[in-house]
Amino acid sequence: MSEFWLISAPGDKENLQALERMNTVTSKSNLSYNTKFAIPDFKVGTLDSLVGLSDELGKLDTFAESLIKR
Repeated sequence: MSEFWLISAPGDKENLQALERMNTVTSKSNLSYNTKFAIPDFKVGTLDSLVGLSDELGKLDTFAESLIKR
């Protein structure tokens, strides 16, 4: 069974150089496959609005469950 690790760090020119150095070192012994990936922005805007939506969803879930149990 394969083991996967997902490691994320903020990106800039120095980090790209660090990624290239890590690829050079780990590829020699076939230790890992390293790649850069982009994390998309929140579709809801901000973290505050996401937390607000999460709270609202919890209230609506409780309300819907109480209606169904009647």
